[in-house]
Amino acid sequence: MNWPSLISALLVAAPLAAEPVLVGSFPAKVVPEQLSVLTLPERGTITDLAPEGKLKAGTVVAILNKKRMEEEREDMEFQLAKDRIARRDELRQLNQQREKLVFYLNLSDSERKYAADSVPTDLPPTRESLADIDERISLVKRELATMEKRKRDEFDRSHEMQTLRMPFDGRLQYNINLPEDRSAPFDVVGTVQTFATACDDSAYYITISIARSDLSLLPEAKFSVRVSLPEGRELTGTYAYRRVERTRNDRDMLIYFFRLPEKDFETAHNMLGSNTTAELIYEADGGVERISKARLAAHPAAGQCESWAELVERAHPGAKVVIIADRDIVIRPAAPADDAAAQP
Repeated sequence: MNWPSLISALLVAAPLAAEPVLVGSFPAKVVPEQLSVLTLPERGTITDLAPEGKLKAGTVVAILNKKRMEEEREDMEFQLAKDRIARRDELRQLNQQREKLVFYLNLSDSERKYAADSVPTDLPPTRESLADIDERISLVKRELATMEKRKRDEFDRSHEMQTLRMPFDGRLQYNINLPEDRSAPFDVVGTVQTFATACDDSAYYITISIARSDLSLLPEAKFSVRVSLPEGRELTGTYAYRRVERTRNDRDMLIYFFRLPEKDFETAHNMLGSNTTAELIYEADGGVERISKARLAAHPAAGQCESWAELVERAHPGAKVVIIADRDIVIRPAAPADDAAAQP
């Protein structure tokens, strides 16, 4: 048998037009555009439940301890009314003092001798005293105008966590067992970590983590993913973006997001929270060549090489590795610039 001829035949690299290359299979998840968990700040009575399903941003999902909050609001309004009356009484007294002081300052020296009892006892009868009392009147008026708004804003801030709202347009799902009559108040006992989940369903993605540096340096737009489903169906996602995320173990992971078409949104929503496997596809440029790993492993130098890249250099001098996939290696002819850079 002519072994050199056989090996040469096995090492033939087939030229490719632009076509997809299966890079490999990766653990994957389906995620929505945004996901927000709504939690209760304390135990208590729940009212005003919104229906599950599609809701607009800002819709009230539930109110915690509404009756107690209304009682506290009544107490606040009562205190505001008392403060309002006290400020108005203070303003009325200041205006009376001002009237007496202006009356006295407008008298002649001879007239003032007979009007000593009209001067406010706590203010010297001077123009400076008149300016001081005008400033105090202005201050009380400003306090009266802003007091109610400030108190109500403080009340709303201190109680805002008791009113759960949709953070964005999307779907709502409750994470606790609800009573049959959802219009009636019901008590929540125990610790509630997640009361409901809001899902922004404006887009869905398949996500995978790519730890290989050689893949992360390739043009992202040439990647796509495919997830196989029962009955011969599949989900296909196109590259959208990538970002670095921190894991619970304080490790950085490069996550790629692949957008799903709108026709698959319902299927994607039903897959939220589950793990799956996605095939990563790379769209190879035209003019590159594909080499089977099985055939390349038959090269006489295979046992002397520590990596596929090194073996490609031995079997195909001058070729550059484009991508190392599960079954194949895609190479391209070395460009003149590559050859020049390789020379000393």
